[in-house]
Amino acid sequence: MAKEVILTPTANRNFLTIIDYLSTYWGVNVTNNFIDRFEQVLILLAEDPGMFQFLDRTKRVQKCIKTKHNILYFKETAKTIRILTIFDTRQDPKKLSSII
Repeated sequence: MAKEVILTPTANRNFLTIIDYLSTYWGVNVTNNFIDRFEQVLILLAEDPGMFQFLDRTKRVQKCIKTKHNILYFKETAKTIRILTIFDTRQDPKKLSSII
């Protein structure tokens, strides 16, 4: 049974920032392609979150590589998938530890 996927406020801000950047610098086609692929990833997460590797097993944080520049970090609960952040791989990785 598919679980509900929820974006945390941080993940939602990340998503909107990416969309704004793509639409400003890369155009409508690239932006729409990103949105389509994001929706496909959400479907995969909802249906089988176990297919993605763990970043930290004790915290139950998993990661899903969306593009070479974006990784989704999420937690699975009994009924939901909570996307914690959409992390830009070009950032300092130390920043990630303060988010998760």
